[in-house]
Amino acid sequence: PPLPGRRRTNGRLAFAGPMPPAATGIAAYDRAVVDGLRRTGFLDRHRTDVLWPVRSHHQRTIGAYDLGIYQLGNNAEFHRMIYRLALASPGLVVLHDVALDGLVRGLEMAGDPAGLDAAREAAAFRYRVTDPDIARHEPLLVVWCAAVARAARGIVVHSAFCKRYLESVGVRTPIFTVPHPVVEDEASMRRAEPRARELRASLEARDARTIVVAPGDINEAKCLPALVEAIATLPRDVHAALVGRRIPGTDIAATIAAHGLGDRVTVHHDVSDDDFRAWLVAADLAVDLRFPHRGEVSGSLSMAMVAGVPTIVSATGTYLDIPEGLVVRVAPGPVEPGALAARILELRDDPERRARIGDAARMRMAALRDSDATARGYEHAILATREIVRDPARPILTRW
Repeated sequence: PPLPGRRRTNGRLAFAGPMPPAATGIAAYDRAVVDGLRRTGFLDRHRTDVLWPVRSHHQRTIGAYDLGIYQLGNNAEFHRMIYRLALASPGLVVLHDVALDGLVRGLEMAGDPAGLDAAREAAAFRYRVTDPDIARHEPLLVVWCAAVARAARGIVVHSAFCKRYLESVGVRTPIFTVPHPVVEDEASMRRAEPRARELRASLEARDARTIVVAPGDINEAKCLPALVEAIATLPRDVHAALVGRRIPGTDIAATIAAHGLGDRVTVHHDVSDDDFRAWLVAADLAVDLRFPHRGEVSGSLSMAMVAGVPTIVSATGTYLDIPEGLVVRVAPGPVEPGALAARILELRDDPERRARIGDAARMRMAALRDSDATARGYEHAILATREIVRDPARPILTRW
């Protein structure tokens, strides 16, 4: 029989998050996490329901679960209802961005009381940010995740930086650092090679000899205007391909046209998953920058590392948690095109260094995938948080 004070549940776990074919990178992440939990036998030992898409009736049923596992990204379209579930039945919150500014503002614009409450609580934490690296990123100055972090019984983040950030602003909810899953493997990259040769040939027909790929959402934070300016100063045989989802409000085509680079910088919006992989395989090097940073761990960088592509990143936030020798860094903050151009030239002119970095990155990602570190980290976080939720004294202490 249940212990006194323990709530009755259906004995199941609820995994609430986008799943394919939802047009968000978190869908691929969630599929990789669920597949990993199945591979390690967790799903055989613990009955788990995947809640997607999240509907209004889940607000009524979520309380019946042993524990909710809530995937929270920064897009209100995909995560508004998940956020509401996380408040309705507090459980384990997975923060894909520690800055949830887009999500909270989306809730506010929809008139959702949860958004108004979250914005007020976030503003109250503003002056707790003192780290100079964090302070240069405006979205991290306001602790947008404060309300849901306080409500949660456990929090999963994907880097030591995110854990330090949350603890530095006063979050006392237990925090679990779990590696970002490796969504791809070497076999999928090998299958992309024929298409990669086609894509590369299309640029080589324009006299390209060095191909730089900027993968991921085509948005302001990826510092793409700085990349365009850097390409303008480089030899004419250096070409760039910007490959990823189209984000409203970002018009990189105008910047390309202003520099007269239409023949050397191409934009490929909303490509298929197969073509996305192929572009990475076709690349000599990749550029994956962030300013402002929101505490996200880059899924596109993970894919570039699996492909063995040496990648230039910003020396800030979660990127600093990547071991030396696996990436090349430029200074944090707004990207200086000249410095970026210098890094590109260094890699272009040193094929041995490119191969060394790419091979080390590929080996690192293969080891991470083979270890099932993500699934095992999730198992620890889920079971530890479930014990907190099950504690019969907790409701009494909370009321007190």
